[in-house]
Amino acid sequence: MIGFIGSGQMARALATGFIQQGRLLGAEICFTNPGDTNADAFLQAAPGARRLASAELVVREAAQVWVAVKPQIIRGVLEPLASAFRSEQVLVSVAAGVTLGSLEKWTRHEKIVRVSPSTPAVVGQGISILSHSAAVTEIETDHVRSLLQTVGSAWEVPERLIDPISGLTSCGPAFVMTIIEALSDGAVRAGVPRHLANPLVLELLSGSIALVQKTGLHPAQLREQVASPAGSTIEGLVALEEGGLRAALINAVSSSSRRAGELGKLAMADDPATSQGSGG
Repeated sequence: MIGFIGSGQMARALATGFIQQGRLLGAEICFTNPGDTNADAFLQAAPGARRLASAELVVREAAQVWVAVKPQIIRGVLEPLASAFRSEQVLVSVAAGVTLGSLEKWTRHEKIVRVSPSTPAVVGQGISILSHSAAVTEIETDHVRSLLQTVGSAWEVPERLIDPISGLTSCGPAFVMTIIEALSDGAVRAGVPRHLANPLVLELLSGSIALVQKTGLHPAQLREQVASPAGSTIEGLVALEEGGLRAALINAVSSSSRRAGELGKLAMADDPATSQGSGG
């Protein structure tokens, strides 16, 4: 039995992947959430799952517990549960920035996996970064990894790399959406109807990614193949440099990485809360 504490978008994406990929039946999933809206959505995403009245009941019933609440409130959710965890259970946290050390301290539990997922998990294309405490066995780690792979890829890294990577993988979808929107706006400004601009931008991005993947060439080399002397592409590249796109993207990733670490520190410093949230 897999149990979820919190039933927001990420919890729903994970549960959906577990079921659709045949790793679990809906009846093998239980969850708790104080609000009916997210709970109802979870039941639609994971038919057959059971809603329990409290987080303590989830901990007592599930063999593996996934905590999918906001980092600002996770301490208040976990501390009252410390006496409920069993030594053989694996606790999986998807709360941004919250360290293994903090989770161990609040729960007085040793088997913990920390995961930084990304929203494309909703469509089975997520990136999950994970690290675990020393007490988690290789078999247990492989099980968590295999579950995460139902919604995309899963990468195990030293914990010190989770926050820096999450600034790219977890926050990156928002940056990419901004790029998609801006490219479409640029096409519209040049006279392309919106109903053509949007799908063309998506094909542009997917084709460019495929080119990098299949050729194995550095992006700079592929860029140079397009930018002929005195051509239109080099003019566009100059505009990007003048607009500071490269620096803006670098700063976006580094700022998001830094904030992920700050969230973990805030979770340590804040007084315990009593409410539950819906995401990490």
